Amino acid sequence: MTNVTFALPDRTVRRLQKRAAELGRRKGVISEMVDAALTSYLDQAESAARNETFSAVNEGRAVASAGSLAELARKLRAMNVDARSVLIVSSEPVEPVVHLGMGSKLR
Repeated sequence: MTNVTFALPDRTVRRLQKRAAELGRRKGVISEMVDAALTSYLDQAESAARNETFSAVNEGRAVASAGSLAELARKLRAMNVDARSVLIVSSEPVEPVVHLGMGSKLR
């Protein structure tokens, strides 16, 4: 693990601290939140660079398509389509996400 120093607006820091308190304020929780946010941002940017597309499919036909999951979610909301009612497919293979119990970490 590498320590990185950077500046954030006070409002953002307060929001991070508030969320950390809601999560129990264990050591490292803010670092975990920042890591998750940056990983999500970088994944989205890399997906766009690869021209990856995501499509929502319902009963065998595409309902909407977009260059990112966030954009697809916005389109589905605008169409009043529940994202849980459609199959989301990617033009590229999606790496599996592993979730463990509370407080567990992969090493």
